[in-house]
Amino acid sequence: MLDQVADGVWVRQSEWVWSNAIVVRGEDGLILVDPGIDGSDLDQPADDVDRLGIPVVAGFSTHPH
Repeated sequence: MLDQVADGVWVRQSEWVWSNAIVVRGEDGLILVDPGIDGSDLDQPADDVDRLGIPVVAGFSTHPH
């Protein structure tokens, strides 16, 4: 589940490696940082972001986990 930590900023902690996925609302949509690696680690954040109803316009990974 995404937890809102500030206006336009959400964090989701992975159950697999306890890493954090970060979602930031920008001017044109959401920026997704470190969403996960595979399986439910990617599916669950994707579902959370869909529920926000704001398009994802960019994403990147800062490291492999």
